Amino acid sequence: MDTRLSVLFHGKRTKSQKATLLAVYLRVTIDGQRMEISTKRTIEKDKWSSISGKAKGNLEEARNLNAYLDLLRNKVYNYQKDLIQEDKPVTLEHFRNKWNGITEKPRMILNVFQEHNEQVAALVGKGFAAGTLERYITSLKHTRSFIQWKFHRDDLPITALNYEFMSQYAFWFRSVGNCDHNATIKYLSNFKKIVIICLKNDWLSKDPCFGFKLARKEVVRQFLTDEELGLIRSRYFSMERISQVRDIFLFSCYTGLAYADVKKLKRSEIGIGIDGEK
Repeated sequence: MDTRLSVLFHGKRTKSQKATLLAVYLRVTIDGQRMEISTKRTIEKDKWSSISGKAKGNLEEARNLNAYLDLLRNKVYNYQKDLIQEDKPVTLEHFRNKWNGITEKPRMILNVFQEHNEQVAALVGKGFAAGTLERYITSLKHTRSFIQWKFHRDDLPITALNYEFMSQYAFWFRSVGNCDHNATIKYLSNFKKIVIICLKNDWLSKDPCFGFKLARKEVVRQFLTDEELGLIRSRYFSMERISQVRDIFLFSCYTGLAYADVKKLKRSEIGIGIDGEK
């Protein structure tokens, strides 16, 4: 991810300064967002060049100030280099924390996942279905189990998300989880929602899913024959609950209603047909 960073020094008149004095400020601009920092230095107005952003002339006073400004400039670029080496996006937030000496608590994968699930839970019935929440809860459990299996840790910083992480996660589903290809892709697609959150918040500098195929394989499902349906229809179950499941399944087969539609079906919606039967 390319980052546009610029450094500028400028003089600013303040109410606390004499009319002939300028306070020198450092302005750092990162991708259009700017931060101004006082250099705690002042200079006579006629000795400051607004074009070059430095003191005029070659007297000792000007050389000392310009040398100090060069140190600050180098400090900005060194912090930019540090963020890149730490695999952190060069954003104004990260730079400001670096400049102010604020130690950032690393964001953790499972924490971000948990926060996401809590937000989904709060929106069930308001744009999210209960099944969607259940799917993400299951995905979080799988992610926790994988991290413990692979890394022997309770959680990992989000900077650990890379192509290898995704490859090993897919391997875990197929080996330890005993999942087929499509089930593996389904769980990885759920996890990618968390990756997207991290990318949109600039917590990740690159997409760990880039180049990783999340395409499902087409499955040709065979339909049941009338003979097979007859075997199911005539099968005796000692448990009433299982018999009811069998009847609901047969009802879906004969009516063409999906499971979700049958689940929502009410007794009041059952009417008398042209044959006089329900």
